[in-house]
Amino acid sequence: MLKNAILLLLFLTALAGCAAVPVQQKNVQMFAIETLQGPVNVSLSSVAGQISGNGYLFFKSPDSFRLSILAPFGQIVFDIIVAGEKVLCLQENRKAAWQGSVGDLPPALGTKVWPLMKWIVESPQPAGPSLERVFTRADGTIEIVYYDTGGFVQRKVNGVGDEVFYSDYRITDGRAIANRIELVASEGSRLVLTFDDPEVNLPIENSVLNQSLAGYDIRPLGELKEFSSWK
Repeated sequence: MLKNAILLLLFLTALAGCAAVPVQQKNVQMFAIETLQGPVNVSLSSVAGQISGNGYLFFKSPDSFRLSILAPFGQIVFDIIVAGEKVLCLQENRKAAWQGSVGDLPPALGTKVWPLMKWIVESPQPAGPSLERVFTRADGTIEIVYYDTGGFVQRKVNGVGDEVFYSDYRITDGRAIANRIELVASEGSRLVLTFDDPEVNLPIENSVLNQSLAGYDIRPLGELKEFSSWK
């Protein structure tokens, strides 16, 4: 899903290169993710099976992202672009595009996980004094947040049972970022994102999340029924 890099999915990241070190201090800040972009390993499990691969992710708050899945030699083999409820899937080598809503995605592409991406990267609630805190969200639902002794979020659970786990925190410019994010939707779908030197809160060009479809054969997303791999 993108010629300059890649998409799909949600979310919090590892730090840059050699400067990235495991978190070892308490007085660092957690912060809101406005944009996120960089290499990522994606693993997605659902009732339809499991697919995984390496790619490139672009995320822009509040709910737009693009995941480009790469072949071993770096070519983009599949793209998913999500903006709110709208979804666009692309296969560049076939010049094929599928448009629709999140609910039209085949189960193998994570119908339930992508709407949770915004929740994954929300600004964290403050830690302490307890390592487990219960919050009432703006929509009236309950969220439970679990912290480690350093004040970093380890896990969040929402009112319907969706869970997200954060691990392998790294520090950059005094701010903590989780390098690994695991989302488990209440119906059983599971998404794992493992980042590699992502860039946080830097500008993302509009063309990345607004793909031109000139020259593409455009079809309804519902026709992507038999999807079982990225290729």
